[in-house]
Amino acid sequence: MKNNNNLHGKHFIYSKAYDFPAIEHAKQVIEENIIDHWSLTLLAARVGVNEFKLKIGFKQIYQITPYQYLKKLRLKKAKGLLERTTLSIQQITSKVGFESYRAFSKSFRGGYSMLPTTFREDMGNDLIKKAISAKLYCLS
Repeated sequence: MKNNNNLHGKHFIYSKAYDFPAIEHAKQVIEENIIDHWSLTLLAARVGVNEFKLKIGFKQIYQITPYQYLKKLRLKKAKGLLERTTLSIQQITSKVGFESYRAFSKSFRGGYSMLPTTFREDMGNDLIKKAISAKLYCLS
């Protein structure tokens, strides 16, 4: 008989059904407060479960840790700001909750395989190309 609690040599503890509302609440808290600096301890206390249950349960439900989820949301928001605003990268860094430009730049590069400055330059070049194409299309 196969042991369902062991997958690829890793032991899994399944969260209880009564933990799910707290874990979903943690996701909501993260989404509504992405610029805040949440520790696992603070987040767990806020939603009423212990740190271990929060981290394991969150990963089971969403296939990502709470910290990874927060970072993913911050990067997605930063990407949008780089695309749609003229805010400086330092301003974007603050608006999305990174403590320093260096931390933001490193995370952005890890998430999008380029630095935020390069991303913005490429976006600018794409916008110019689209504008030229639209103008040429109108002339023909």
